[in-house]
Parts: sequence; structure tokens; C-alpha cells
Amino acid sequence: MVLLEIKNLEKIYTTRFGGQKARALADVSFSVESGEFVAMMGESGSGKTTLLNILAALDEPTGGSVSLEGKSFADIPESAKAAFRRDHLGFVFQDFNLLDTFSVRDNILLPLVLQSRPLAEMEQCLAPLAEKLGLAELLHKFPYEISGGQKQRTAVARALITQPRILLADEPTGALDSKAATKLMRMFEGIHAQGQTVFMVTHSAQAASYASRVLFIKDGKLFNQMYRGDNPREQFFQQILATLTALTDGGELGD
Repeated sequence: MVLLEIKNLEKIYTTRFGGQKARALADVSFSVESGEFVAMMGESGSGKTTLLNILAALDEPTGGSVSLEGKSFADIPESAKAAFRRDHLGFVFQDFNLLDTFSVRDNILLPLVLQSRPLAEMEQCLAPLAEKLGLAELLHKFPYEISGGQKQRTAVARALITQPRILLADEPTGALDSKAATKLMRMFEGIHAQGQTVFMVTHSAQAASYASRVLFIKDGKLFNQMYRGDNPREQFFQQILATLTALTDGGELGD
């Protein structure tokens, strides 16, 4: 079942001085199936962050459409977009975006607090999630007392606590060392295996190799896509590297 559908998406920015126009996205179309794990890769300035912001309902396209479960983002009133993001989308950022004055427990529960959920219900949601993500012994600590990998796991727990329709991740391994990054991606792989839909933007071929499909974007246009299928992750990683090399060199990309 198609969960997220993007049709003919276009984004044009007008520069502050001189009124010149810059095209960030050009006729981008793709869909994400329910339960799929999709990674998007591209060089800096390729348009992937602009696309992610539009998918997060933080920015509006100049043309085209985005729909979640058949509901067009264009039909959501501006006054209701914050609630829409809170109720349907989960976010994981490179820099964690945790509140230092909140404990790990309170950071994770914040989205439920904003939904005015009863405390007993919040605790019922928290306990199994904290156990699954290895955070049960850290709930009383504060972000400045835990490692980068633990911070990112806290951010993942906060994103998942509302059971979002889709988890959006922006360079989730960017601030982590290789060991913590591997642990995080194995966690994403496990979350995906349990049915969670994930859309991730990343520079890391290693991180992208955990996805079931990789989209490649260049100069605001989708250039290619690859499916992992039954291939071992290491083989998929090598295929991604080869595609990135062709993308960077401007060569022809195969299917």
C-alpha cells in the first residue's frame, strides 16, 4: 500500500537580493510503500534537504503535491500543520535536538505531553520502547550525561513514542562515530523489520546500505534508484558506492 506519494514536486527559491530564482527541486516524483525503508542520497546542494523539509510539512513546494495516506499536504490548514506533524510524523535529526534541562525520560515523553495524553498512558508507551532501544537504565539521566549514540537513541525513542505513520531521519549518523553509527543503523533495521516506515536522508553509503531502497538525487532531480532485494548488505553497499561514483563523475547510471 502506498503511504507517501510525491508527484511532480518543484521548489523554486527567489534570492533575497536581485530577485534571481534558484530551482532546488525539478519534477520529482516517487512513492513510499507502507513498511518500506527508503534512503535518499546526493551531494550537498542536490535538493535532498529541501525535499525532506517539504515531506516534514516544514516548507511548501512551488508546484506538485505530497500526500500521506491519500491526504494532500496542501489541504492541511497552516494552523493545523503543527498538530499534523506531531500526530503523524516522527523526526530524527543529526544534532539530536534534545532539551538539556529535561531528563532522557522527559525528552522521550515530550510529544505525548503535547498531545495531552494521561500520565499512565504515557508510561505504558515509554516502558517497552525504552527497553527495546536500550534506554531503560538511562531514563533518569540528562543529555549531557550520556554518549552521542545514547543521545541519538533517545531521539529515536522520542520520534517513535507517538507511533508515527512515517519516521523521517536527517543524517541520523552524521554526529556519531562508526561504532555508534552501526548500532543506530542496526536499530533502524530492526524498527523497519517490525513494520515501521522510514525515510532517511544521508551522505553515508554505509547507512544507506541498511535501507530496502536508495534514491539518488542530483541538481534537484531524481537520477536513479536501487533496490536491495535479497542481496547481502555488503554487496548492496558496494553497489551504492559504484552508483555514487557514477553520479559524482557525471557518468551513466544503470537501473
